[in-house]
Amino acid sequence: MTAGSDDRTPVTLVSGTLGAGKTTLVNRVLRNEAGYEVAVLVNDMGEVNVDAQLVAGDADGDVVDLTNGCICCRLNDDLADEVVRLADDREFDCLLVEASGISEPYPVAKTFLEDDRVSDRYRLDTLVSVLDAYGFWKEFDPETNRPDASDAGGRELAQVLVDQVEFCDVLLLNKCDLVPDDALDEVEDVVRELQPRAELHRTTHADVSPETVLDTGLFDFDAVRRSAGWKRHLAERHDHADGDHDDHTGGDHADHDHADGESHGVSSFCYETTRPFHPERFDAWIDEWPSGVYRAKGFFLLATRPETVMGLNRAGPSVTAGPIGEWRAEDDPATRLVFIGTELDEAAIREQLDGCLLTDEEATEETDAAAFSDPFPTA
Repeated sequence: MTAGSDDRTPVTLVSGTLGAGKTTLVNRVLRNEAGYEVAVLVNDMGEVNVDAQLVAGDADGDVVDLTNGCICCRLNDDLADEVVRLADDREFDCLLVEASGISEPYPVAKTFLEDDRVSDRYRLDTLVSVLDAYGFWKEFDPETNRPDASDAGGRELAQVLVDQVEFCDVLLLNKCDLVPDDALDEVEDVVRELQPRAELHRTTHADVSPETVLDTGLFDFDAVRRSAGWKRHLAERHDHADGDHDDHTGGDHADHDHADGESHGVSSFCYETTRPFHPERFDAWIDEWPSGVYRAKGFFLLATRPETVMGLNRAGPSVTAGPIGEWRAEDDPATRLVFIGTELDEAAIREQLDGCLLTDEEATEETDAAAFSDPFPTA
């Protein structure tokens, strides 16, 4: 096993939207010739097109034995109960989990990290995201007319796609044959800016070797939790900060860096200020939103709620903004927002955001914050 003396069974968790190519990847792993004996856990047996020549015999309950030593199991009960049952009843080299209807990888990953019954038997080894390059391109293309789309949990598609990109060890940029080369380069640059840590593979029909996704030893919870591009930019901004903050605007002091992908128009920057936003002006700006922004994330100060940490989360056309906690005594309250996108007019965005801040007159001690209308949610 890759993890040295750790004899627990390695687990690969595969996520991806409907049609991204997860099933194709699963079947490639099942047909592997690398000598792995793999247990594949899926939500619905009908979703995995197990080739007839792989089936060794009749199904044993919810488990199908395959001629290559692998097994395929339906997830009918609680995930933890199912994987414990598998470990107790069967022997295999790796577990591949692809549970349909679960768009976010993090909740599934927590089962393998926090349930003692599971973590005693398994080690989470690799998080794989299968990304539909064509779907990503169209979802984030400002010139594309998008129908309202969401996953089974009601979340907008753009947010689902970004979540899967930002939380993974291996990223399969699949269906590359459907995207023009120049657009594909741009998609890869954007994905790299969203997620700089993951191993990225351009694929057609999820064509990768089993070693790419099985027993890789790549999973590191702290690393993957910090690897999202917006978190990296905030961390770099904090590391390089000299402690001086402009009291009026965010544009004069907030340094930034651009990704290597800027040759394809992909860039990013961090906007930071200690002056709060006027709630109505900032809300109106969010509704209008500048073009070219694929991702925006961070937190902001609102004049009407000086004790509240307000969060902003935008993925393509999907945006949420609201309270996410309270400032602690040891915190340094400030607005820190990261923007990632293509052909960003950074100067214009900074100027627009500066225009949403409280003016000197509005920020005087005599100004009553309660006099402002606050359209943001309270919870």
